[in-house]
Amino acid sequence: MLVKFPTNQEGQQILKAGNMHFAQLKQRNRADKRTIFLTENVMIFVLTGHKLLHFDHRTVKVEAGSILLMKRGFYVMSDFVEDGLQFQSLLLYFSDEQLRRFLHKYNYTTPVKAAATNYLTVPVTPLLEAFREQYTAYFRQAPSTLAALLSVKLYEAFLLLLGTPQHASVLAFMQQIVYAQPQDITFIVKQHLFQPVTLDEMARLSGRSLASFKRDFQQQYQTSPRRWINEQRLSYARTLLESTTQQVAEIAATCGFESTSHFIRIFKQRYGLTPNHIRAKKAII
Repeated sequence: MLVKFPTNQEGQQILKAGNMHFAQLKQRNRADKRTIFLTENVMIFVLTGHKLLHFDHRTVKVEAGSILLMKRGFYVMSDFVEDGLQFQSLLLYFSDEQLRRFLHKYNYTTPVKAAATNYLTVPVTPLLEAFREQYTAYFRQAPSTLAALLSVKLYEAFLLLLGTPQHASVLAFMQQIVYAQPQDITFIVKQHLFQPVTLDEMARLSGRSLASFKRDFQQQYQTSPRRWINEQRLSYARTLLESTTQQVAEIAATCGFESTSHFIRIFKQRYGLTPNHIRAKKAII
């Protein structure tokens, strides 16, 4: 099951201002591997336990006492907890626009050369630890000026990170988020075709506004992205219906549909029969 962050999760402490998620204090008492989708960039203070990032050919371990910076996107992760303990972390979310404003405000716009990466780990300094302790106090008692404070605290966190010995790597990571060139549409769409992401989320993954994404997609495929994506997903769903015994709800999820009822409705619109009727017809043949 895909888990999206940031989101309102039961049992989790969250700091919000209007519809904007600023932070989450996360605690878990069991370890499992999950695929997550970060819809915003995030700064993670690992407090107890350790976090594992799983890639195709390696696993990256992030120990307690470290900060993990991650660009928005898909990741396979595990939270490791020892017996009798909980995994604890503080997550600070930030958008491309918030980071862009910060870099321009403090004149960090001169390009820094470094290898492109989706994540970066930074050891916690005493100043960053003091920042973390004060920040977590807002979860216990939120002042009336919380929204303004959280915006200021985000800039403070950026400045503290840039004051560490990893300054060059941190700045390069930040600039990469803000100034990266739009990615190839075909690569982005095919990479995330069967993930339950919205068009707006796919556009942001490609480094475009929704309007630019739709325009560039139309020019390349001579059709709208929603129509093309649904066609690919429905075609794959029909193949699974005819060649497997998976349940309809499972097939819907496999093909990137979050709602089974929506999947059934548009499937019938496309093929004139419901998924179960297609399967029954195939069985008779």
